[in-house]
Amino acid sequence: MQLQQFSAVQVAPVKAPAVPKLVVWEAFDPDDPMTKAAGELYEETLPADERIPWAWIERSIRERVKSKPRPNGWHKHLLLAAPEDRQDDPESLAGYVYGAFLPGYGGYLCYVGVAESARRLGVGRRLFEHFFKVLKVDAGELGEPLPFVIWESHRPCPDAPDAEWEVWAARTRLFDRVGGAWIDGVNFLSPNFSDDPEAAPVPLQLFLKPVDAPETAFTPERLREVVGGLHQRVYRNAPGTALYDGTLSPGCEPRLRPVE
Repeated sequence: MQLQQFSAVQVAPVKAPAVPKLVVWEAFDPDDPMTKAAGELYEETLPADERIPWAWIERSIRERVKSKPRPNGWHKHLLLAAPEDRQDDPESLAGYVYGAFLPGYGGYLCYVGVAESARRLGVGRRLFEHFFKVLKVDAGELGEPLPFVIWESHRPCPDAPDAEWEVWAARTRLFDRVGGAWIDGVNFLSPNFSDDPEAAPVPLQLFLKPVDAPETAFTPERLREVVGGLHQRVYRNAPGTALYDGTLSPGCEPRLRPVE
C-alpha cells in the first residue's frame, strides 16, 4: 500500500498590532489644540450634572502659569496622554486627568476620561499612576506627606441598562488595579452642575488610595474626617448643610473595602 506524503505547511504566526508608546504630560496652555481636544473629550465622557464648566479648568491652567500656587491653595494639574509620535495631533488624544493636591488634606482626582479609540490600552492606568506621582512631588515641595488620593464615581441606578453596568465594572477594575479601595457606607451627595436649579444632588461612590498612610490608619472615624474634608475643602459644604449632613448621617460608619 502506497502512502501519500504531505508536505508540512509553514504558517507564519500572526502578530498583534504594535501598541504605540504612550506619553503623559501636563497642559500649560489652555489655547493649545491638545488642551482644546481634552475639553471636547471631557464634555463627551461626563454627564452635564457631574462636571464643572470646562472654562473653570482652563482658568486654573492660566492661573498656574501666571504664578505658583499659594502654600494653602490648590495645586491643580491637567494631564494629557497621547502616542509619543502624535503629541501635537488633537485627533490622537488618548485621555486626560484633572485634579489637585490640597495642602493639609491630601490628593483629589476630580475627573478622568479616555477616548473610545484608546480604550483597553492601559491609558486610564497610566493617567492615574502619573497623577499620583505629580501629587507626591507637590506634597514633597511643601514638606508634607501625601496621606491619600480620593476620587468619586457615579454608580448606575439598579435598573440601568446592562451596557452602563459593564462600563461601571470596567471602571472599578481600573480603580482596583491602581490600588484604590471603596469607601463603603457612604453615598456622597455632590452638587448637581446642570442648568436646572431644582435638580437633585448627584449621589457618588468614593474611592481612596492610601499613599503615605497605611490602610489600617483609615478607621471609620478617620474616614468620616476625610469625607467631611472633601465636602468642606472642595464643595464648600459645612456641617449643618443638606449635602454634608445627608452624606454623613448619624450612625454612618464608613469602611474601606476591596473594590471587587
